[in-house]
Amino acid sequence: MVKLFDELAEQEDEELMGVYEKLYGPALQLSLLFPSWKRENLYKTFGIILVYTVTLLVHFYVLSVSVVMLRDDFEAACLAFHYWLIFVMVFLSLALINMDRRTFSFAHRCLARDMGNYAAGRIYSESKPLALEARKKKELFRFLVLPGMVVILAAALLVVPYLKKINNPPHYNAYGVNMNLPLATHYPFPTDHGILHGVVVLGQLSAAFSLAVIVVSLELLLFRVSQAIIFEFKILQYALETLFERSERLFFQLHPDYYGKLSHMNSNYQKCITRCIQDCVKHHYKIQELLQAYEYVLKWPAALGYGIGTGVIGLGLVTLLMAKEKGNLENVVIFSLLIVAEVLNMYIVSVFGEDITTESAAVRDELYFIEWYKLNIPNRRMMLNFQVGITNPVIVKAGGLVALCMDTFSSIMNTSYSFFNLMNANPLDGNK
Repeated sequence: MVKLFDELAEQEDEELMGVYEKLYGPALQLSLLFPSWKRENLYKTFGIILVYTVTLLVHFYVLSVSVVMLRDDFEAACLAFHYWLIFVMVFLSLALINMDRRTFSFAHRCLARDMGNYAAGRIYSESKPLALEARKKKELFRFLVLPGMVVILAAALLVVPYLKKINNPPHYNAYGVNMNLPLATHYPFPTDHGILHGVVVLGQLSAAFSLAVIVVSLELLLFRVSQAIIFEFKILQYALETLFERSERLFFQLHPDYYGKLSHMNSNYQKCITRCIQDCVKHHYKIQELLQAYEYVLKWPAALGYGIGTGVIGLGLVTLLMAKEKGNLENVVIFSLLIVAEVLNMYIVSVFGEDITTESAAVRDELYFIEWYKLNIPNRRMMLNFQVGITNPVIVKAGGLVALCMDTFSSIMNTSYSFFNLMNANPLDGNK
C-alpha cells in the first residue's frame, strides 16, 4: 500500500505543486480533486477522506432511501432527488479526474513555464502581455461572484425553509421521513427533538458544505485552465500582430553592425521572419496540447454537469407548475431558486467554452489580415500552411458530443421555456 502511495506521489514535485498553490490555494487538496499522497501529507489526505465518508457517503445512502420513501410527495421527492443527482455528479467527477491524474498533471505542467518561446525576446515581458496578465486577478474576482451566488442560493434552499419549520410540531410522513429537517430524509431513529435532531441538522449542513467545496473547486479548475488557454491565444494574437516588429528586432540583434533602412526584400530579414513565424506555430502547437489535455480531463464532468443540469431544470419546471397550481408559494420560490442555481452553473460552463472558441477564431482572423505581401515565397507558403491549420476554430465538447458554447446554452434555455409554456397551457391536474 505504501508503495502505491509513493507511485501516486511521484508526480508531486515542487514545480507542479507550486502551480497548484498559485492557481487554487488548498482547494484541490480539500476537494480531493488532486489529493497529496506524499508520506508527510497522508494524515491530511486520510483525514479529508474520513470527513467526506461521514458527511457525503452516509448522507448519500440516507438520501437514496429517502427519495423512495417520499414517493407520495412529488415536490419533496424532486427536491431530494435534485441533491441526490448532485451527489452522483460529485462522486463521478472525483473518480474521473483522479483516474486521469497524469493528464491532469500534464495540463498544469504546461502552465508552470512560458508556453511561447520567441527568439526576439520574452514576449510575456512586453507591455500588452503584462496588461493581460494583470487582468487575470480581476477576472478571478468577477468569476467568483457566480459560484458565490450558486452557493448562497443552495444555502437558502436548505436553511430558510428549515427556519420556518423549526417551531412546528413533529411531522413524519407515512414512511417515517422527517419533513421538518432542512432536507426531508429518513433516519432509523427519532430526529424531531434533542441532541439527535441537532446532530442530524448539523450533518446535513456539513454534507451541503462539503458538496459546495467540491463543486466550487471544480468550477475554479474549469475557470483557471480556461483562463490560461484564453490568455495564451491572446498572446499568440499579439505575436502575429507584432510579427514584423519583432522580426526587425531579431534582425538587429543578429546583425548589430547593419546600418541604413531595412527592406523587406533583405534575405536575412526574411530569415528572421521565418524564425518568428516558426515560433508562432510552435506556440500554437503547445496551446493545442494543453487544450487536448483540458478537454480529455473535463469532458465527462462537463457532460455530467450539462446532463444533470438540463434534467434538474426540466424536473424543476414541472414541480414549479404543480406548486403553482396548488397555490404553494413556498415551493414556487424554492424551485425557482433551484432552477436559477442550475442555470448559473450551466452558464459558467458554457461561457468558458464560448470564450475559448472566440479567441481561437481571433487568432485565425489576426493571421488572415497580416501584411502577407511583405513575405517572400517560402514564408508565404509557411503562413498559408499555418492558416489552413487554424481555419476551424476550437470547439470544446462535453463528452465529445455537446459543444460548450452559448448556442448550446441558448438552445437548452429555449427548450426549457417552450416546455414551461406547453405545461402551463395544459395544467397537470387536468382541471382546466
